[in-house]
Amino acid sequence: MADLTERIVSFCALLREAFGFRIGYPEACDALRAIEHVGVRDPERVRTALRAICCGRHEEIEPFDRAFTAFFLEVERGIPQPSLAQPEESPVDDARESQKSLKHSYPAEDEAPNAQTWEAMRAKYSALEARAEAPEIPGDGLPAMLELVNRMVTRVRLGRSRRWRAQPRGSRFDLRHTLRASLHSGGDPVTLRFLGHPLRNPRFVVLIDGSRSMTAHGAHVLQFAYALVRRSRRASVFVFSTRLRDVTRALRTLPRTGGARLTDLGEAWGGGTRIGANLTAFVRSYGRLLSTDTVTIVASDGLDVGEIADLERAMREIDRRSSKVLWYNPSAARRGYLPTARGMAAALPYVAVLAANLNEVAAAAG
Repeated sequence: MADLTERIVSFCALLREAFGFRIGYPEACDALRAIEHVGVRDPERVRTALRAICCGRHEEIEPFDRAFTAFFLEVERGIPQPSLAQPEESPVDDARESQKSLKHSYPAEDEAPNAQTWEAMRAKYSALEARAEAPEIPGDGLPAMLELVNRMVTRVRLGRSRRWRAQPRGSRFDLRHTLRASLHSGGDPVTLRFLGHPLRNPRFVVLIDGSRSMTAHGAHVLQFAYALVRRSRRASVFVFSTRLRDVTRALRTLPRTGGARLTDLGEAWGGGTRIGANLTAFVRSYGRLLSTDTVTIVASDGLDVGEIADLERAMREIDRRSSKVLWYNPSAARRGYLPTARGMAAALPYVAVLAANLNEVAAAAG
């Protein structure tokens, strides 16, 4: 096991040093946990498990596959591993040499994080967490996004309120207000008043995955959320990565032209993905926002490194309390996509619509 741990750490170092992958200690630990689940007998299962952890973007898949093949499958016993860069360079050897320095920055095996300190160490050692910039709400395309959101909010129909309200064409004649209005016309009931049951105002809850695998789509989703809070006072927006944060007030105070950045998100943006734990925290702290008037929108690729059982329980509770749960997954737009990620597969039974773009989300909300 010690040799396997050493090889996984070296492979992660190779991806980081030779190919610019933004991975570090947390990904190495997740990779070892994945290997424990899938075993080492089937190389393709190992490749798939490591790819899900190490690749945060679609364009990283091809260099990952080349690196995996060269590092694990083309090595003859006793012969140095081949170079993956220029012939005169050997990033694999460089990665092995750099492993000595990793021991100074990574905890020793006997100092591995326990369940209580694991998440704090993820945020501390994640390479992307240190480099991630505060997301910007783009101004380009904002009018079109506002129009899309306006159509979505207008389209949502949740039934009528039980209370009687003044309406121009209500179903009940309002004698008291008619008589009061007649005082302005010398006692003649010129203007008739009516009462009716108005449509209930919908509530929207948007939960945005801000992990490293979603950073390429983060600005677009945040623009959608920004347009929604401008259109509806009953919209709430949360972002999460290794932690959950309510950004509703921050979005409302941004300039109306867009182009501003959200700041002070901390561990809620740019780190690893803990969908289940964060949705559980949302239900526990903000569950009051969910009701039969609430449309819940989750924007995530479904890649969860936490406990899948937590995700399933949280999604069951959100679905039970909400009018409808919509899930926007940008990966679903790829040809031949199947929701095989563990997190996506666990959440899917509780999702009314799995959308590949925000237009589909807006159409499905009504």
